[in-house]
Amino acid sequence: MDVARVDRGLLIAAGSALLLIISLFLPWYAVSASLGPGVPAVSASVTGWESFSYTDLLLFLLAAVVIVLAALTAAGSLPELPVPIGQIVLGAGVLALLLVLFRLLNLPGDAGGLVGVDVGRKLGGFVALIAAAGIAFGGTQAAASRAPERAI
Repeated sequence: MDVARVDRGLLIAAGSALLLIISLFLPWYAVSASLGPGVPAVSASVTGWESFSYTDLLLFLLAAVVIVLAALTAAGSLPELPVPIGQIVLGAGVLALLLVLFRLLNLPGDAGGLVGVDVGRKLGGFVALIAAAGIAFGGTQAAASRAPERAI
């Protein structure tokens, strides 16, 4: 395996993909409930794995594709692809970014409007947002570095 075969954009995307996987283990949401005056509030947090049904799996698969493409490139065994690798990584990053943005804007279980129950965002979602943006950025860099030059 020779990391020198992997361009900077693909390395950025692969590192960001690893960070995206790690973010799924961090708390994404917190729920706190006030049970009444004089009673301490109860709170809990949930990770990305615990709070989603399919979004967590899709984010994991998108990140895994980017990591596998970088590993195959480093090993020199990347098969001939119908689409340039930079465009694949860029597409995975944009899709991951849209999914994370949606999950940050649309909080799960709004507590049905219950008084004293508050649902909030935690660190994991914001780490995932940065990681997904990093994958998209790395994809743009990889696509730009492998773009064919046009004759003038």
